[in-house]
Amino acid sequence: MGNEAPLATAEAEPRRVTATLTSAFAEVYRRHAGSTAIIGLDGRRCTYAELGSRARRLAGGLGSLGAAPGDRAIVLMKNRPESIVIDHALAAGGFVRVALSYRLHSREVAAIARDCTPVVAFVDDEREAGLAEAFAEAGLDIPVVAVDEPRTSSALRFAALLDHPEAESPAVTTEQLAWMPYTSGTTGEPKGVMLSHRSVLACARNLMVELDAIEQDDVVLHVAPLTHLSGYLSVPYTLRGATHVCVPKFDAAQTLRAVSELGVTVLPMVPTMLNMLLPELDAAQWDTSTLHTVIYGGSAIAPSRLARLVGHLGDVFLQAYGLTEIPFPLASLSKHSHRFDPAGPPPERLASAGRINPFVEIRLRTPDGRDAAEGEEGEIQARGDTTMLGYWNRPAATADVLLPDGWAASGDVGRMRDGFLHIVDRKKDMIVSGGFNVFPAEIENAIAVLDGVDEVAVVGVPDERWGESVKAVVVVRDGHRVSTEDIDRVCRERIAAYKRPRSVDFVDALPKTGSGKIQRHRIRSGYWAGEERRVGS
Repeated sequence: MGNEAPLATAEAEPRRVTATLTSAFAEVYRRHAGSTAIIGLDGRRCTYAELGSRARRLAGGLGSLGAAPGDRAIVLMKNRPESIVIDHALAAGGFVRVALSYRLHSREVAAIARDCTPVVAFVDDEREAGLAEAFAEAGLDIPVVAVDEPRTSSALRFAALLDHPEAESPAVTTEQLAWMPYTSGTTGEPKGVMLSHRSVLACARNLMVELDAIEQDDVVLHVAPLTHLSGYLSVPYTLRGATHVCVPKFDAAQTLRAVSELGVTVLPMVPTMLNMLLPELDAAQWDTSTLHTVIYGGSAIAPSRLARLVGHLGDVFLQAYGLTEIPFPLASLSKHSHRFDPAGPPPERLASAGRINPFVEIRLRTPDGRDAAEGEEGEIQARGDTTMLGYWNRPAATADVLLPDGWAASGDVGRMRDGFLHIVDRKKDMIVSGGFNVFPAEIENAIAVLDGVDEVAVVGVPDERWGESVKAVVVVRDGHRVSTEDIDRVCRERIAAYKRPRSVDFVDALPKTGSGKIQRHRIRSGYWAGEERRVGS
């Protein structure tokens, strides 16, 4: 008894978490110095000690351009080893990572750049010229760093920025900005989501709760975008010294070949990719014996497809639910919960987002402001340390999401049943297609440019492959003519490819409220009649 440590007293000062991405990554470089951090598709390897050195040298290169801690840096490229180096360099220098979807139009990227005023933009050779032109058209003087050999005379060479002395990491606090992904609202205007070091590390912790124990010999194959799902997952696996493999473009056969040849253990994917993987798995025998985790998000997998996937890959599937403003996992459908007897009716839980993460509070609020009862629908509101600080320079929009007492409104409508969270609809009109968020107003604004368009509404409709696909419902002005080709052309000129409508319906009129506002929910409900799950499938 005499050797026991004294019990904590009420007066004792509690220990506060002070870790940041900057400090946590620095510890990884030391602790896992000789372990392989990155394997290139060409077979080249980079240890964690080498990754740390490259990150600090690149941070020094950014400093030579005048970048200071807290400055923003845009990252626009497909998955590649340099993506990991850049992410670590931004953490090492205390800079803010603004990683954008590679599929965004250059004009959309320029609009985001005007909003967040970055000190630099990292791009690959496919996007370099277009982005430089868009910046020039917008009157933006932002250095473009070419990760490949520059195609424009004004671009800076990535290799040259690496050729600097290693920078000393600045003192960074948990509440400083670390990442600022962009999302769009119902107005179609992009908004920077301010995620602190606390938020990103809390997200990594919450993922560690849901995942199998992460080991140093894990190999993560990043076929999902590092700007989205894979980027968040890269953090917890890095913290345990795992190995990362970056694939620039998803191909089913190449993915399965990489799993076999590199001994991949973890595979982040979106449901669309899983759908595309099935034919290849059905057609040939692949050695996937090392694979123990396939984590996906965005929507549920249809039970019939899940049964076939489990038949090929085993009980490896894990689903996570979250939002850009409140990063996942708010809820997770575990590997155990994915198991079912294909001969019987599929359990209701397979259509759910899973059970609530233990580090997150969830409540469902009805329109009259009370907590929803079991099985009753209400807006999903969350509280936890992953929540964003707010939207960049948008206090009014921030106030719409960040509520009193630390709660954050998701805009999703759900219900709880037997401990599982079911996502049944959206207060917002966001469409999730192939794992990407699409907002109708952006597309409607592009289509409305056509002279012959009187009114347009964009909704998500059921799609077997993509979960939801984008449909435009158009009213043509009297005496005018508008074709599907016209709509496709104007969308190609103004918005990213994944946002373009996959189908167009021409109608005589759109349903409206008494005040004249178009009722998207009435339009959408007609296409979802008979569908059990109204968000994804």
